[in-house]
This record gives sequence, structure tokens and C-alpha cells, in this order.
Amino acid sequence: MENVEYLSPETETSTAIVETSPSILAIIAQSEHASMVTTANLPANRRNLDVFGKKLMAYATHSQPVALSMFYTLPRAGKQIVGASVRFAEVVAPCWKNNSTGSRIVDNTEKTITAQGVFIDFESNLRNEKYVPRRITNSQGQKFNDDMIMTTGKACLSIAYREAILKGGVPMALWSPAYEQAKLTAVGQAVSHAARIDAAMEYLTKLGVSEWQIMNAVGVTSPKELEIDHLVTLKALCEEIKKGVRTIEDVFGSPFDKEIESLFTQLGKNETEKRLLKNSYMGRAKELVEYLRGRLAPAGQGTARDTQGKATEKPAEQATEQASQAVTEQAKTDAPQETEVKRGRGRPKKIDSAPEEKPETQQETQAQETKPAQEEKPATEPTTKQETGKFQF
Repeated sequence: MENVEYLSPETETSTAIVETSPSILAIIAQSEHASMVTTANLPANRRNLDVFGKKLMAYATHSQPVALSMFYTLPRAGKQIVGASVRFAEVVAPCWKNNSTGSRIVDNTEKTITAQGVFIDFESNLRNEKYVPRRITNSQGQKFNDDMIMTTGKACLSIAYREAILKGGVPMALWSPAYEQAKLTAVGQAVSHAARIDAAMEYLTKLGVSEWQIMNAVGVTSPKELEIDHLVTLKALCEEIKKGVRTIEDVFGSPFDKEIESLFTQLGKNETEKRLLKNSYMGRAKELVEYLRGRLAPAGQGTARDTQGKATEKPAEQATEQASQAVTEQAKTDAPQETEVKRGRGRPKKIDSAPEEKPETQQETQAQETKPAQEEKPATEPTTKQETGKFQF
């Protein structure tokens, strides 16, 4: 056994244990937290899930403008993403009761700024924290100016606040019914879905937005495919345009529009061919760009297209050819015709150059003769929409 050297108590260096008392602020914070936990767990103060659901439903669907503020839109990859906004989180927190919320900036470097969102549930003694970083440099790596950094910081604080409440704080299964009901209130709950779609298309058309731009913004191929989420997206985008936050070009301008027009020009497409191709690829601007690129590519190189792509190209070409033939036939029809003499029994029959009117059937002629003038519908008679009140998008 190796010799082990033991140190005597006299030779050991004694380390004194220093007792530190907590600061006054720490004592106050600890006392406040304990008091809140005790108060929250009193029988009279404990939360009731039924009361929470009813109160949140009443707040979120109070009116159409309030319901519309419960959502946000964010452009990503040529589409619009819709989600619960910080306004919705501000409604969820007080309805949940017995909690404390907040957010603050915890880090600020040369390239990023980070915010911390905090949600404390005193009834369950739960603390939820979310950290949200945001870049403060542009695509060239240049740092934002002071005003832009302040704006980015405020947005970062709002996002962290919302994330702390809705993700890990209050369970999604409990607030999602009110969220879905707010969607219906935002787009009009008292009308049919078809009326919502008609109102949305009519309103956006008056703004100067084409059907092609509308379908590309939400990623569908026809107005018949518009669902509640799509209408909520369009409604939120319209509100941003009204407030001046974004322009029509920013919201409904597809990133492929300029390239599509350039390819149309290079291929020598006329307006009819452009319209038919856009209708064939409604809501699929990226596929239209790939198709036009393939048509522009040299014949020897070819393009890599799958079977589905070829299948979609063929109807577009057929539609273009049919449109050209229709224009030609229309031109022939509009041209003046010479008097034609038909030989046969009896007297020759002359056909004038005026367009031939479609003969009415015998039943229609009798119905028009026997129909009294009093039965005609007055111009002032209200339509069905006027009786029920026209829905405004």
C-alpha cells in the first residue's frame, strides 16, 4: 500500500462559509408570488373551464372588426399564412384567470435582437417562457437604422408575448373553438358560404384585383374552392390595404408575374392566348412559368416535365387553338353576306344580309300575346338580396 499523507487540522486551509441574505427585491418578489399562488387556489378564485370558454367566445366574436383583429397574415413562398394574432392572446390571458404575462428584450447583438415572453400560471404554479430572435440586418448584411431596430424590437416583443400565452401557456384545445368561431364572424356568419364568396370577389374586383391575382394569393384554382380560411385571409389582407399598411401590389402581386409577362412577349402570345393560359393555370403560377420556359427552350434541349405536367399543357394548347378558330369564325360571321337566291319549287327566296333572328316557338308566342301587362314585374320590387340585406365583405 502506498504511503498516504494525511494533513493535520493545523495545516489545512480553512474556508469560511459566508452566509448571504437575499436582497429586499428578491424577498418582495418571492412574497408576491407566494401570495398570488395562495389567492389563485382559493375555492372562490379557481378557474372554471365552462366560464372560460363562454367568456372567450363572447370576447372574440363581439363584432366583425373585433373578430377580424384575432388573426394575422404573413406572406411566405408566394402564399399567405393566417394565424392567431397578439390581439387574440390579449383576450385569452384575462379569460384564463390567475396568470401573469409579459415580454422583454433579453439580447441585442450586431445582427439579431431577441425577446423573451413569459406566462406564469399561479393556479397550476407553471412558468412558460418563449424566446423569439429577429434579424436586424438586410439581405446585404447591412444593419438597420435606429428607427427600424425599434420597430423590429416591438414586433419581436409582441410575437414573444403571443407565443408564451398560446404555445405552452393556455392549451390550444381550449381556445381553438373560439378561434374558429371568430373566423365565421369575421367573414359573415349570417349568410351562406356562396354569398361570402360572391361578396369577396365583387369587393376585390372593385379594387382592381383580377381573379388570377386573387386565386394565386390563396393558392386555389377556382372561386368555388375558397374555404373559410381563404376568405379570412382575403379579409385580413383587405383590412391591411385599408389601413395603408400594405399596397395592392404588395399583397396580390405574384412573384412570377413579371417573368410570365416577359415569357408571353418572347413567345409572341396575343391577349386571347394569354387569358386562356392564365385561366388554365389559375392558382398555379409557378407551373405556368415552367410551362412557358419549356416552350421557350430550344427544340434540341427539351425540358424535364413529368406526365402530369404534359397532361396539363395539352388542354392549354387546345384551348388556345380553339380560341383562335373562334375568332376567325366570328370574323367570317361579322362580314357582310351577299344576297343568296334559293332555287326550287315556287317563288325564289331571298336572304337578306341582316342577321337572322331566332324564330320563337309557338308556345312562347302565345304566352307573350296572352300575358297581361299588369303581370310584369315592377322595377322597384326588391330582390332577394335586398330583402335579407346585402352582405358586405
